[in-house]
Formats: sequence, C-alpha cells, structure tokens
Amino acid sequence: MIIAPPTDDEEERLNALNRLEILNTLEEQAYDDLTLLAAQICDTPIALVSLIDKDRQWFKSHHGLDARETPRDVAFCAHAIHGDELFLVNDSDNDERFHDNPLVTDAPHVKFYAGFPLYIEGKYPVGTLCVIDNHARDLTELQKKALQALSRQVVSQLELRLKVKQLMVLDDTKDKFISMVSHELRTPLTSIVGSLSLVTNTMADKIGKDALSMIDVAYRNGERLINIVNDILDIAKIDAGKLDLNLSKHNLNEVVKESIDLNLPYLNKCECAVSFEYKNTDPVFVTIDKDRIIQVMNNLISNAAKFTKRNDTIVVRLDTDGDFAKVSIIDHGAGIKDSNRLKIFERFVQTSDHVNKKLPGTGLGLNLCKSIIEKHNGIIGFESTVNVGSEFYFKLRL
Repeated sequence: MIIAPPTDDEEERLNALNRLEILNTLEEQAYDDLTLLAAQICDTPIALVSLIDKDRQWFKSHHGLDARETPRDVAFCAHAIHGDELFLVNDSDNDERFHDNPLVTDAPHVKFYAGFPLYIEGKYPVGTLCVIDNHARDLTELQKKALQALSRQVVSQLELRLKVKQLMVLDDTKDKFISMVSHELRTPLTSIVGSLSLVTNTMADKIGKDALSMIDVAYRNGERLINIVNDILDIAKIDAGKLDLNLSKHNLNEVVKESIDLNLPYLNKCECAVSFEYKNTDPVFVTIDKDRIIQVMNNLISNAAKFTKRNDTIVVRLDTDGDFAKVSIIDHGAGIKDSNRLKIFERFVQTSDHVNKKLPGTGLGLNLCKSIIEKHNGIIGFESTVNVGSEFYFKLRL
C-alpha cells in the first residue's frame, strides 16, 4: 500500500476546509441527493462526499456505507485530491497503491473507485465526490461527465456554505457597528444638542449676536446628525427584521394634526406655511404605531418644505378612500422627472436637479417611509408634474 503524501499547499488547504465549518455536522438532504444520483447514474452501491482532514477522511454524505469516516492513510480520496481530473482505479487488486489496502482486503472491499476532487475558492481541494464498487469495472463517458457535473454541484453547495458564513460575519460586524453608533455617537450628540439648546434658551441675553448665530448653526447641524444616525439605525432594524410596531387604535385626524404642529419650526426655517384639509368631521380610526406614522409624516412634510417654493403653502390632506384612510402631502416644487420615478424610494437617492439651499437631506427618508407604511400593510406612492409640484401619499386600512 502506498500512502498519499500531503498536498503541496496542505496548510492552506486545511485552512480552507476549516473555513467551511462542516466537519462533524449533521447530514444534509442536498448532499445526500447528490450521492444518491451519483450512485444511480454510475450504477454503484456506494457514493460519498468525502472531505480530507489532517488525519482522516470524513463523509458529509455516505450513500450505501454505514461508516462516517476512515483514517486518511487508507483513503483513496487522499490520492484523488492531488489532481484536478477524474481519479480512476478500475481494479485495485492490480494497483500497487491499493492492492493490500484494508479497505480493499476487508469491508467494504473497494475494487473500483472513481472520484472528482472538490476545489473550493478555485484552488483548494478539500475532498471528493466519489463512487465505489466491490468488483472491477469502468465508467462510460456519459457516466464520467455526469459524475463531474454532480461534483460541481457539491462544490456549489460548499461555496454557498462559505458565502453564508461570510454574510453571518458581516451581519455580526454590522450589528456591532450599529451598537457602537448608537452608544458612542448618538449619546454624545444628544448631550451636545441638549446643551446648545439650554444655552440658547437660558443665556441668549448674555451672549453676543454673532456667538448666538454660531451656536444656532451648531445646534441645527447637531440635530441633523442625530436624525441621520436615527435613520441609519432604523434602516439596520428593517434589514434585520427587527423593526417592531407598537400597534394601537388612533384617530388619524389627531395624529396628522400633531405631526403638523411638530413640524412648524422646520416649516418656518424653510419659509413656507402649511394648511390642513379634512372635509369630514368624523374621526378616522386606524390601528397604527403612532410614533412610526408621525416619523413618516415628519419625513414627507420636511421633504415638501425643502423642495416647495419659498412663501408658498404646503397642503396636508386627509381623505377616506374605500376601506382606507389616505394622507396626502402636496408641495409646489420642481416636481419629479419621469427618469427618476422608479428610484424615488431607493436609499441614498436624491432626485432633485437643483441644489437644495434650504436644508440638506440624506436620501434615506422616503425609503424609511416606504418600509414603515408597508410594515403597516399600507400603500405609499406619489404623483408629480415637473415645474408644478408633487403629491406624496400613504394609505392605511380603516
């Protein structure tokens, strides 16, 4: 018997195998299906997905064989991973490498072996897909091609596993980053903005006009940074499926009025007014997360304020539309070109061709609005005419 030596890149190969985190895992249907097909196509009693560890070969799938592993020294697959083509042993009794191998002289009496090496990351042979029989024989060309095709599918499963592992690492890194942003950035920003507000409100008469103006600039930019951080945190929650809604019954009429009142300082900064239109006097009850709907209103009203004309009036309208309540925010800005319509709710997209000289945005607001409304099983959309204005609306079930 001749023992297969380690590969030339044995350390890197073993590292690649360990990156899969697959050794000693439970059986999986995807691999078992492939060995079943390999055995049927090649007409052999045994088919294996064999992974070559440092001192053993371990079977991720073992069709027709009870064993889950054998020593590496006796493994046919340890020879197969030295090439990149089909490793074929037609009759082990006549092969000096295997004629006295325990797997040949004893169960499972390997007389015939055919295996394709499994290369991951394009260069590391971590094992084989192989078929085994207890008598000497050969494969037809069609069987060889089919076995090779199945080996590519095994590699695809292994590569998919690697991708999932990488995404899990990235997701964990993102969670740690979000946690860091929340604690290390939002907390001091909130403290800074609060302190600036306190200075402005309690010491304005003791501070010169120029200094007060600079404090106001710092306050507004601090507020903007907090809004950006909050938006990023909300986006992360949405992506992770962790944006939970605190649902309860509310009169949407009152919620809309509260949103308008909250945005009056912002509207004043943008030098525009607002009017509320609701023709009916009856309450409009919806089941919502009030804070999240106010967040949507804030985004839509602030967008309208940024892009409408100065000294103009934004219209906020509440209607009922069949089984839905409809809230519309109408501005008289530049409108949205047809070429920008499909990407209006995408992240980090700002479609205005004009530099916004009022207050800048991040391009996250509309994407957040869409996610929140759809989380409520609602509908969000817009209508727009260039050089006339836009109407953004959302509908919530009554």
